[in-house]
Amino acid sequence: MPAALQVGVPGGPPLIVVLILAAALVVTAVCASLIVYLDAVDRDSSHALAWTVAALLGGVVVWVLYLVVRDEVGRSGLAAKGRS
Repeated sequence: MPAALQVGVPGGPPLIVVLILAAALVVTAVCASLIVYLDAVDRDSSHALAWTVAALLGGVVVWVLYLVVRDEVGRSGLAAKGRS
């Protein structure tokens, strides 16, 4: 009879913690990609969709890269003002 008491839900609480952490990472990636997309569209970038997909799949590396080069993208950036 004690063996029956040891049977539980596969994964249990650790599985729930892992699922919550995974969901938090996915939500963060989607929100950051949305911010990148909205900023790129606001700057009239012709590559807004490409930046969004890269931000979604590339993670923090692409987010930082976009922040570095975003001033050179679109009409609000340096390239639009005629400076190279």
